[in-house]
Amino acid sequence: MLKKMSIRMRLTILSVLLLSICCVGLTAILNISANRMVDVIEATPILPSMEAGEMPLTDAARTNPAKISSIPSENSQLARQNFRHQSVLYMIVIVMAGGGLTYVISGRALKPLQALSCQIKNRTVHNLSEDLKMPPTKDEIADLTSAFNEMSHKLDNAFSMQKRFSQSAAHELRTPLAVLKTKVDVFKKKSSHTPEEYDRLLTVISTHTDRLSNLVQDLLDLTSTDALVYDETIALKHLLLEIIEELSLLTERNKVTLVLHGAEQTVLGNKSLLRRAFYNLIENAIKYNQEDGNVDITLATQEGNTVVTISDTGIGIPQEMRELIFEPFFRVDKSRSRQMGGAGIGLSIVKSIIDQHHGEITVTKSECGGSIFKVTL
Repeated sequence: MLKKMSIRMRLTILSVLLLSICCVGLTAILNISANRMVDVIEATPILPSMEAGEMPLTDAARTNPAKISSIPSENSQLARQNFRHQSVLYMIVIVMAGGGLTYVISGRALKPLQALSCQIKNRTVHNLSEDLKMPPTKDEIADLTSAFNEMSHKLDNAFSMQKRFSQSAAHELRTPLAVLKTKVDVFKKKSSHTPEEYDRLLTVISTHTDRLSNLVQDLLDLTSTDALVYDETIALKHLLLEIIEELSLLTERNKVTLVLHGAEQTVLGNKSLLRRAFYNLIENAIKYNQEDGNVDITLATQEGNTVVTISDTGIGIPQEMRELIFEPFFRVDKSRSRQMGGAGIGLSIVKSIIDQHHGEITVTKSECGGSIFKVTL
């Protein structure tokens, strides 16, 4: 029943109940005290009045019941009833007045909450970025307004990210499909084809089918890391050395020098996922580097955490894009990324893996203009 009522009515009802309990208890105590006082008065003997010049009563007269009168019991009973009735009446008046006053005061106290409710009802996807007006008070309603504004900004960022993701995903999927459709349509216009034309068509179909397959697999990898085990003991330096060995051909082809610094560090996590995360970071540092460039990998400990820093002398990332590079399909240099076969999902997968390990990844600019990726585990 109470759950269906407004907070104002709940406060009023609870206040009335509390006030009623207090008033009933106080009234009962007052009636008991009054009855005891009347009993004491009734038991006290009262001497008859004397006129001027009359002789004082003797001791015998004082103890003679005939000479002594007492308060009539009928008057005392009537006084008790009047006191009882009046106390009950005053109790009812106080409870009603207290309930009404509580209703009015609670209404004024909850007025900012009603205003906040009206503002929240007018919120839509299109005005989530606008802040609610903060009340002048520093109470819980102000804290609630501040929390709602913070939540609105997070939702607005989430909706914007989802919109960018949908647009990018549609574009990435549309491009290979459009190429396949064009090639097939052109192929169908000719009635006869040479073996070389069949081979070229099959090559295009195979290439773009692989691209679509890899794209779908990358999207699945973004959401398939929750059910894995993260309690393996991993020697990070050994893992990084294996990755460097695997990428040795790429470093030779791109003429990039790769150096690992620091002592061995061990962490708990999923080895295959961390291998993929660091592989993507190091591979990007090599791919997007300059000729005769360098990639420095450093292992260190900071405040009890293991820190892996990957610094390169590459093209760098503009300041305004550093918060967006971990979104799916985002590319700093779209043309260069396409030439290297990237779909813009690698760093999103890296961010997802680091988050699953309760870690943090940040990117800053290096002194030579390249990028520094810092992973804290």
